[in-house]
Amino acid sequence: MFDTPLARILDSRKLCDSQQLITGSIEVAELDGLLSFLESDAGQVKVTLQFQRDDRRRPLITGQVAAKGVEILCQRCLQIDIQELLVDLNVVVVLDEAQAEKLPAEYDAWIVEDGQLNIRELLDQELILSLPIVPYHADCKVETQYGDAGATQQQESPFGVLASLLQKD
Repeated sequence: MFDTPLARILDSRKLCDSQQLITGSIEVAELDGLLSFLESDAGQVKVTLQFQRDDRRRPLITGQVAAKGVEILCQRCLQIDIQELLVDLNVVVVLDEAQAEKLPAEYDAWIVEDGQLNIRELLDQELILSLPIVPYHADCKVETQYGDAGATQQQESPFGVLASLLQKD
């Protein structure tokens, strides 16, 4: 199975009316906003999007977005960490802020002025929101001038004295 490149602009109304399923991929290098948070333009974004109408006939986009091989700077050791970003998409396409405010909480809104959806902008913003607040290696071990960063001292419980008094009685 070959990866098909995604078109830049899609007509969201037509795709939702015909209930289209779109799969494809783009390079991380094509997502300018996301690149500002990464260490390089390495990686690929695989996309599966289902365009449909919900029960109130709103244009709805659901699906998964997976960016694999993105390079993020570990905030513990300051080395590059290769991560995978995953997004479950549940977006209603609206024409203005007023429509967006009326949406139920389970939907995110994506505002388009003329029904033309710039798919790269949507993917860019959703992947930025999926970035970890503080990225770090899962197995990162850093030593500081004070010793192992993971070591903790055993602290005495403030109620330990109370417990010893109760045991004397």
